[in-house]
Amino acid sequence: METNTKYFGTITYTTDEVITFAHGIFGFEESKKFLLIRFAEDNEGMLCLQNIEEPSLAFVVINPFAFLPTYAPSLSADELKTLAAADSTELMFYNICVLKDIPEESTVNLRCPLAINPENKNGMQVILDNEKYSFRQPLNNLAKES
Repeated sequence: METNTKYFGTITYTTDEVITFAHGIFGFEESKKFLLIRFAEDNEGMLCLQNIEEPSLAFVVINPFAFLPTYAPSLSADELKTLAAADSTELMFYNICVLKDIPEESTVNLRCPLAINPENKNGMQVILDNEKYSFRQPLNNLAKES
């Protein structure tokens, strides 16, 4: 299958690569089907979460563990059940970035990660019950937090 993307032009993908967010992403609840695309082949730290139906809808996301090894998201029993996971360690986590023209003003939302079950490709955005994590963590300070 093919889709147009915001950053990569037209790409080919398979159905087993599609991540389904049954409830969408906060502010984009109607958008359910996404692909995770690496910006660089050898870099799993920063990726693009691309909606397959709307080319202009794409988020820059980070793998938080690449920058903050102590990051420890914990989901509720209901959230784990929705994702068909026994515990949070079975899931992949990504955080949405807001990139600004002035790089020092760019932030990442550590409080509301995207949790994805790699087995069934189901995902959901959650709000962590942990005030340690900020909604607008400066990206340039992220490594200093570890």
